[in-house]
Amino acid sequence: MIYLFLTVLCTSALFILFRVYNNLKINIFQTIVWNYVVCTLTGIAYQYDQLSHALYAKHMHTVIASSMVGSCFLPIFFLIGTSTRLAGLTPTTMANKLSMIIPAGFAILIGLAPFTWLQFGAIVIGILAVFFSSQNQSGTSDTVSRPYLPWLVFVTAGLLDLAIMYVNNKIATEESAGLFSIHTFAAAASWGLLSLTTLLVLKKDTFQGKAILSGIVLGIPNYFSVYFLLKTLNYFHHDGSFVFPALNLSIILFTAVFSLIVFKEKFSSRLTIGLLLAISSILLLYLNKA
Repeated sequence: MIYLFLTVLCTSALFILFRVYNNLKINIFQTIVWNYVVCTLTGIAYQYDQLSHALYAKHMHTVIASSMVGSCFLPIFFLIGTSTRLAGLTPTTMANKLSMIIPAGFAILIGLAPFTWLQFGAIVIGILAVFFSSQNQSGTSDTVSRPYLPWLVFVTAGLLDLAIMYVNNKIATEESAGLFSIHTFAAAASWGLLSLTTLLVLKKDTFQGKAILSGIVLGIPNYFSVYFLLKTLNYFHHDGSFVFPALNLSIILFTAVFSLIVFKEKFSSRLTIGLLLAISSILLLYLNKA
């Protein structure tokens, strides 16, 4: 259970740090770029003894696929940061965690998972949860509501999960899992550095030194959120039907309580309804698999 707890802490830290960086006026885009550089270096350092030319030659298709998936990380992560800043911590976390209903719904449509009314109900309730949590919240402090941002997080994060699920099922293998994680982060870092360099050369942005430090602080929990997730899945014998609902429910509750206590976010009635619906949706998904 310790790995499940550490996964919740590391993943929740990503959303919380975005809110903290906004309060400190730290450049979010530059932070995300350096975050992916740190993730890449951490992955290489941790798995260095497992990397070889033979492994690359055998699994080049995994490298290519993971690089394509990783190219989507930067804009989506930036979107999450922007939504956290403008729409609030809790609505963004809920939208991100509930996005799992998109790959779940797709799996039903193409016949990879059987249709059940519990799962259908969970999907409908999940969509309603995003709707209620993304509504204007006049009582939310330090945020300017942007109702469309949580929806964008919901859709893009769900499509990214769908792409990762496809690559894991059809292309990557257990032997190439290390290459997959390293090159998704490496692709995101490469595009990020290229974009940042272009912005600096064109003088569309100003280099911010403290963004490097904030990127390091963000990158470490970002990498280990994936590492501990894999450990959690191994501990529970890859029972994703338990791990993901338990994980997502815990993250939503943790960040909601944290934002309420630390950031003093005021929960409107609609946000409270959305939070309760989110919990109900995830519990239904768990019951459906139980």
